[in-house]
Amino acid sequence: MIGNILFRMIKALIIAGLATVLSLAVLSLVMYRLNPGEKVLSLGIILTYIVSGFLGGLYMGHKMDRRKFLWGMGTGLCYFLVLCAVSVCLVSGNVRDGGAMVGAACLCVAGGCVGGMLG
Repeated sequence: MIGNILFRMIKALIIAGLATVLSLAVLSLVMYRLNPGEKVLSLGIILTYIVSGFLGGLYMGHKMDRRKFLWGMGTGLCYFLVLCAVSVCLVSGNVRDGGAMVGAACLCVAGGCVGGMLG
């Protein structure tokens, strides 16, 4: 049972990660071609957090029988923790803006929750 849940969570995180890579690739192409400005970049990153958390939560909610929104929230939280781990590894452990991290965590968890409810 635990192994099955862990496998589903890993698969949901892979789905969220692939959505992140795809959306950031599209965002970087838009930024390169159109040079729209920093506000569009910020909006794109926010949408990436929400959509990736949503897709991971949607998968997890679809696979679980009960308390789907909690599974979606858990997926969104795990997705955020993976993002933090990758960020710490790439930026050598230097956290600059704690408020932005709290905001990103809320966006990931909220996206996962909505995805779990719809799953």
